[in-house]
Amino acid sequence: MEMVSRIPGEALRGRVERFYGYRQETGAPRTHRGVPSPWLTVVVSFEEPVRVVEGAGVRELGVVLGGLHTEPVLLAHGGRQAGIQIGLSPLGARSLLGMPAGELTGEVLAGEEVLAGAGELRERLVEAGGWAERFRLVEEFLLRRARPVPDADDEVARGWRRLHGTGGTVSVEELAGEVGWSARYLRRRFREQVGLPPKAAGRVIRFDRARTELRSRLGAGRELRLAEVAHGCGYADQAHLTREFRALTGLSPLRYLENEFGREFRFVQDGEEVTRRG
Repeated sequence: MEMVSRIPGEALRGRVERFYGYRQETGAPRTHRGVPSPWLTVVVSFEEPVRVVEGAGVRELGVVLGGLHTEPVLLAHGGRQAGIQIGLSPLGARSLLGMPAGELTGEVLAGEEVLAGAGELRERLVEAGGWAERFRLVEEFLLRRARPVPDADDEVARGWRRLHGTGGTVSVEELAGEVGWSARYLRRRFREQVGLPPKAAGRVIRFDRARTELRSRLGAGRELRLAEVAHGCGYADQAHLTREFRALTGLSPLRYLENEFGREFRFVQDGEEVTRRG
């Protein structure tokens, strides 16, 4: 597994969170869970197409665009995959995609339907000489698309940034009071411009924070300590963390890590250290 990342240049800051380049060879077919995150996601594959599993059917897409969602999306590959994933802020959707993020909620689309020229970008990425050139091509593509339109209401933008700053733990009522709107009006504008109402957006932000922390601990070979992560990320307790993982990924935290990484890791259960191999 190879993964590299790059923060976009100043002109895209606030609209693009980060670029991720990945290459993976598993030797056998696998199914990956695309889990909820605070970012709209564009995936440009430059080897096998991305296979989006929908019930008994599969769509093969070279470029995938996904809106904010609260359920996992199943993505299959035949044992080899490579591409670039782009995390887009919902606040920048109107500028970069030509529509508010609310029109993409729960959607998984062929990228070419929204991003004109995405197919040509994919061809150029296939021919590129390395990650640095690929990131440059992606950034140039997005800069050509950027339009000087308001990203979102100032109140929505403030509320979204406040949610991020608190790890998704600020209440809707407190958020509404801070921006000077009623809670009802704030919910409506969030649905339109972000794609999720504040409470659901906060759930996703909090989950993403916990998932990132668990991945960081796993990568560093540290104990997972689920109760500690739950407390640090604003959950009532470990059981609350587990319920949210099941709701948003379909798996418990440990099963999710096993499914994604298939490796040995340590965690603490009932005060005792346990080693599990995925």
